Amino acid sequence: MNNFILLVRTKITALRASISTLNLIRTLSFIFVFGTFLGGSYYFFFRVFNYLMSVEIIGPVLMNKILQMAFFIFFIMLLLSNVITSMSTFYNNRELQFLFSLPISPGSIYLAKLFENCLYASWATMIIILPLITAYGVTTRAPIIYYPVSIISVIIYLIIPGAIATGLIFIIRRILPKLKSRDVILLLFGLILSLTFFYLRVNNPALLKVFATENQQDLLRFVENLTAVGGIYVPSTWLSHIIVKLSQGSSQSRFYLLLLLSVTSAIMIIAFYLARLFYTRSWVLVGEYHTRARKKGSPLNRYYGSTKTFLLKDILIFVREPIQWVQLAIFFILLIIYIFSLRKTPIYFTVPVWRTIVSFANFAYICFILATLGVRFIFPSISLERYGVWLIGSSPISFGRIIKIKYLFNFFVAVVIIEGLLFFSNLLIKTDPGFYIILPIIGIFVAASLVSINLGLGAHFPQFNEDNPSRIASGTGGIIAALASIGYVGITIVILALPAYNYLSNIYFRRPLNYPLIILSITGFLVFNIFTIFGPLYLGIRSFEKRDI
Repeated sequence: MNNFILLVRTKITALRASISTLNLIRTLSFIFVFGTFLGGSYYFFFRVFNYLMSVEIIGPVLMNKILQMAFFIFFIMLLLSNVITSMSTFYNNRELQFLFSLPISPGSIYLAKLFENCLYASWATMIIILPLITAYGVTTRAPIIYYPVSIISVIIYLIIPGAIATGLIFIIRRILPKLKSRDVILLLFGLILSLTFFYLRVNNPALLKVFATENQQDLLRFVENLTAVGGIYVPSTWLSHIIVKLSQGSSQSRFYLLLLLSVTSAIMIIAFYLARLFYTRSWVLVGEYHTRARKKGSPLNRYYGSTKTFLLKDILIFVREPIQWVQLAIFFILLIIYIFSLRKTPIYFTVPVWRTIVSFANFAYICFILATLGVRFIFPSISLERYGVWLIGSSPISFGRIIKIKYLFNFFVAVVIIEGLLFFSNLLIKTDPGFYIILPIIGIFVAASLVSINLGLGAHFPQFNEDNPSRIASGTGGIIAALASIGYVGITIVILALPAYNYLSNIYFRRPLNYPLIILSITGFLVFNIFTIFGPLYLGIRSFEKRDI
C-alpha cells in the first residue's frame, strides 16, 4: 500500500509540475473555456429539468428516467473506453519497464495504473455528469448533503468499469499473449456489446424496439419501459436511486450507497488478485512476442514527393495504431445505427413542420459528432510525430507546410463524413428541399472550422512524450480543443437557428421573411467562420515554428 501511495503521489506531483509550466494566458484560457462549458451544460440540464418539473405527474417521472438512461449509457461507454485506454496504460507504456525493475509489487503497480487509467477514461464523462447532477439537485431543491454524497457516489461508480475492463484484459492477455492489441480490443468489444444486448433482451426486451415506433401507442409504451432500462442488477440503477433518494431526503439512499460501495470493493478485490496472478507474466509474454515480431519495410520507400510521402505516413500511422481505427469503426457503427433508425421512426416525420425541425436537429447532432471525431483523431496528429519531429525540423520542408498538408487531408475526410451523413439522413427524413442545398454548404464551413480548431490547438499544445492518442486527447490541450469545438458548434447552431426559424415560419405559417435578420445571421456566420478557420491554424503554425525542437 505504501508503494501505491508513493506512485500516486509521484503522478500527482508530475501533473502539478506540468500544470505549473503553463503560462498565465493558457491557464486563464483553460479555466474560461472549461468554466463556460460547465456553465452551459448546467444551464441546458437545468432548463430541461425545470420544464419537466412543471409538467404534472409525468414530469418528475421523466426526470428519473433521464437519469437512469444517462447513467446506463455512461456505464457501457465507460467499459468500452476503459478497454481502449487499458491496452496502452498496462502494456504499451514505456514507464512500465522502469516500474517492473523496481522492488514494487505488481499489485501496487496495478492500483496506481488503475487510478491513472480511470482518470483518462472518465474525464469526459465527469464533465457531463457534474452539471447533470447539479442541475437535478437545484431543480428538485435537494438538501446540501446531496451534492458531496452524489459526487462521492459518482467517483465510486467510475471505478467499476475500470476494474472490470482490466480484469478481462489480464485474463485474455495471459491466455492468448500472441493476440494483437486490435484483436484483444475487438474481442472485448464484441463480448461487452453481446452481453449488453443479451441482458437487455432478457431483462427488458421492449427496450430493443426503440426503432419500431410506428404510432403514438408504441412511443408511449417505449417511454414507460425506460424506467427499467438497466434493471436492478447494474450499478447505473443504484447510482440513479442514490441521486433521486438523496434529493428527496430519503434514508433509502444509504442502502443503495452501501450496495454500490460493497460491489465496487468486491470487484476491486477480484481485479487486484487477477493482477497479482496474471499481470506480470502477461506483460512479459506480450513484450517477448512483439520483440520477436518481424518488422516489414515501409511502403513509403516506393514513393517520391514530399506531399504524398507525408500523407502516406499519416495513413500508415493510423492503420498501424489499432486503438485509432477501432474507435473510428465504433463511431461509424453507431452512426449507421442512428441513420437507419431514422427510417424506422415515421411517427416523427408525418408532419412537415416537425420533419423540418428534426432535420435541423439532425444537422446539429452531426456537427457535434464531427467535433468529437476531430478531438479524438485530428488533435493528436501533431503529437504523434513524437521524436520524428526533429527530422521534419531539419528537412527543407517547413512546419507550416506540414500542418497545411495535414489540414487538407483531414479537411477532405471531414467533408466526406459530414456530407455523407447529411445526404443519407436527409434522404431518410425527407427533409425540406431548401435544406438539401443549404445544409451541405454550411457543412463545408463547419468541417473547415473544426479541422482548423483541432489541428491548430494540437500544434499549439503538442505532447511529444506521449504515444497514446487517447491520453493526448485527454490532456490539457485536448480538453481545451474539445470545449472549443463544442463551443463552436453551439455558437453556430445559435446563429443559424434565427434564419431557420424565420424560414420555417414563412414556409408553414405564411409569415413574411425578415431579410435584415437573415442577412445579419449569414454575415455573422461567415465572419465567425473566417476567424475559426484561419485563427487556430495560424496560431498553431506560429507556435510550432517558434518551438525549440
